[in-house]
Amino acid sequence: MAVIVHANENIDSALKRLHREVLRERILETFRNRTYRIKKADLKIQKRREWAKMKRRRRTAARRAK
Repeated sequence: MAVIVHANENIDSALKRLHREVLRERILETFRNRTYRIKKADLKIQKRREWAKMKRRRRTAARRAK
């Protein structure tokens, strides 16, 4: 992963491009996940919580839409 800074380009815009590339490739996310060992059970719990949150939001939105 690299960003080439052009002669007439501002350094801030080059840093923004680098930041976008880091976000796109999820480098920080994978680094955090590999720093500590995460058990499969913890991943399942996390997914279940996310799905439960989405389910609650959908239900409340459906109720409000009536």
